[in-house]
Amino acid sequence: MRLQRHKIDKMNFGTLELFHMDTSGTFVQCDARAIGSASEGAQSSLQEVYHKSMTLKEAIKSSLIILKQVMEEKLNATNIELATVQPGQNFHMFTKEELEEVIKDI
Repeated sequence: MRLQRHKIDKMNFGTLELFHMDTSGTFVQCDARAIGSASEGAQSSLQEVYHKSMTLKEAIKSSLIILKQVMEEKLNATNIELATVQPGQNFHMFTKEELEEVIKDI
């Protein structure tokens, strides 16, 4: 499951927008999006749990719980990647240690 963010055509300073682009080049704005293998089940679960007032911590936890449900392998810090983008902050890729910390909470 991967979330993709792209700025398209205009700059909206102070806001982040999520767009999903398929292989044909068609793109749509999304609140939350799962892609890759098992994305249909993951997307359905995302739609059930996502709400605009979620905190980043809640969103991370919910995403990892869903990922754990749809993965064939056991979820661990070596077989997933997690990154965040927040207004006014740089892109942050979680370290293995940070991943281990959030995984132990699920």
